Amino acid sequence: MRHPSEDVLRRVLEEPAGVADADREHVAGCQQCLGGLAAMRHDAADGRPASTDQSRPTAHAGRSRAALRGPVAAALAVAVVLAGAGAAAAGGWLQIFRTDEVAPVTVTEADLVELPDLSAYGDVEVTHDLDVREVADAAAAEQATGLAVPQVSELPRGVSGEPTFRVGGPVSAELTFSAQQAAEAAEAAGEAAPPPPPGLDGSRFRLEAGPGLAAAWSSDHGAPGLVVARAVAPTVHSSGVPFETARDYLLSLPGLPEDVAAQLRAFEPDGSTLPLPVPADEVTTSSAQIGDVPATVLVTRDRTMAAVVWVDDGVVTAVAGALDADEVLSIARDLS
Repeated sequence: MRHPSEDVLRRVLEEPAGVADADREHVAGCQQCLGGLAAMRHDAADGRPASTDQSRPTAHAGRSRAALRGPVAAALAVAVVLAGAGAAAAGGWLQIFRTDEVAPVTVTEADLVELPDLSAYGDVEVTHDLDVREVADAAAAEQATGLAVPQVSELPRGVSGEPTFRVGGPVSAELTFSAQQAAEAAEAAGEAAPPPPPGLDGSRFRLEAGPGLAAAWSSDHGAPGLVVARAVAPTVHSSGVPFETARDYLLSLPGLPEDVAAQLRAFEPDGSTLPLPVPADEVTTSSAQIGDVPATVLVTRDRTMAAVVWVDDGVVTAVAGALDADEVLSIARDLS
């Protein structure tokens, strides 16, 4: 995906009327670009010009968010298989995971380098790829996804106007586990893989998520200031191998950073917790309640962005923007 240059981001912040509609729409739905804008706004508030120096927050935040799009996303898919429980027969597949809540899993830059790609454990086939498009209004978003569109009763200070809406269809992928590929990955990491338990080699795991929708508002400066998103939370089905078998073996394989594995082992074995990878050097996390369900609050260490994520009845909702934690929590608790 092509991201607008820093010059374009600067114009979004300072001269939004001079930015092409396509670039504005991209920025509104792109967390990497939103992070760059937040860092630019932070510099401007401190009287510093936005810099292209790679040590500045704009570039640093961009690198971290870009890194999360690849190996961490793949590791998250593996972690879903590791973390879940619950069993129900479904057309020859066994449901081994249904998201009931999210919990942060802190990762470092070193973890990002070490995390294996999902394809290290077998053959991956994307059966439904992500397809995001803009729609006219909330009614169109609801019709396209079947999800109730969150209604923001009062916009926070500095955010105004009408939202733009984007929708995405369901996504799914299948992993056919290969003991040989897992052994080769372990060898590449300098260790030998333990023998797989009976039935695991050749087993299939199917990850499904979506559809989803997002509403985005601009700040008074023309830059995106608030995003409210909602999607059907991930589920995982197995061709027959119980979750304990997959969990115990995958956590025993070399290649997964030990600190990440330890956090996953700490999850309740009979829970349905979706791991949420968080770059520890850039983001802090805390717990909160949205109604009667638990939520995870994320705040960038420079306090330019905040988000809150929670799951209710199999649907994950997130509120994020160039706001503080109290503001995103207030919006989340007032959604109708």
